[in-house]
Amino acid sequence: MAKKKAKYYVRPDGLHEAIRIIDGKRVAFRGKTDAEVERKMLSWRGEQKEKTRFKPIAEAWWNEMEPTWAYNTLRGYKASYARAVDHFGLSYVADITPEDVKTYIDDFSRGGRSRQVVVTLLQIIRQILDYAVLKQHISINPARAVKPPRNLPRGHREALEKSEIEAIKAHRTDPLYLFPFLIYETGCRYGEALGLRWEDVDRANKLIHIQRSVYYMSSAPLLKAPKTERGLRSVPLLDDLDAVFPRKLPNGYIFSEDGGKTPLRKGRAIKLYDAFRDASGVTATCHQIRHGYATALFEAGVEPKIAQQLLGHAQLSTTMDIYTHIRKDALQAAAQKMNAVL
Repeated sequence: MAKKKAKYYVRPDGLHEAIRIIDGKRVAFRGKTDAEVERKMLSWRGEQKEKTRFKPIAEAWWNEMEPTWAYNTLRGYKASYARAVDHFGLSYVADITPEDVKTYIDDFSRGGRSRQVVVTLLQIIRQILDYAVLKQHISINPARAVKPPRNLPRGHREALEKSEIEAIKAHRTDPLYLFPFLIYETGCRYGEALGLRWEDVDRANKLIHIQRSVYYMSSAPLLKAPKTERGLRSVPLLDDLDAVFPRKLPNGYIFSEDGGKTPLRKGRAIKLYDAFRDASGVTATCHQIRHGYATALFEAGVEPKIAQQLLGHAQLSTTMDIYTHIRKDALQAAAQKMNAVL
């Protein structure tokens, strides 16, 4: 009986071989028989299909991006990443539609989440699917057409009480009060204030240069650039703040316990701020004190675009949200006074 002719090319070493061009690359499948070659091709196709599920693509994206993020950014993204993988993990990315993403985001939003949480989740899904486009698993990102629902609740910024401002000002020469007083007079974020060095104080030009921010890995202080590109900025050195600084400025970090060599460790920074609150009766957070600076800018008639620069906001809309909130508070206070009189 004549031997059956091989379906695939038989190499000089006796192995059967099939060459396929996949994504512009030659892929060789080899086996002792045609059947073994076909089994390997079927297995390879199954493996490739599994790689197009959302979860392995998300994991590859995360592993590539994680080293590029600052610690605080990574911490803020983890929950959204886990939610996205939990929901879409077993889906093939080619099967995900804009309606699928929209339905998920809408349902998630109904849980009373803030706008920031919803926007971050949608941003993570978009970035993962952008990565799928980049790796040629899909040609169009279905999440790009999806927008967050309107009228989502925003985080409410509680106003800084006038009595608390007066308490901070009244004891500004006390070293314990310098940290909150500096935030109130400069609008620094918490980490930016901890990252200030005496060399950043430019008395000749009456400026303070904000160039770095402190964040913590466990309790150890680490340095990074400010939160946004606009965070690199200079703010006015106001007379009240300048008056409490030493006549001859030293070198090193302003808030330090080793002579300015390193910023305060996390536990020490928290302990000192708690001691300030116990001594003063002030209950405000550092963010609320920073908001007090924004209120002062509004009351001084500083234009929103200038306020954006001084506060280091990436978007003018963030500044306008704060200004709108302050304006509403002012109108409500005025209404209360009018009601009392009229």
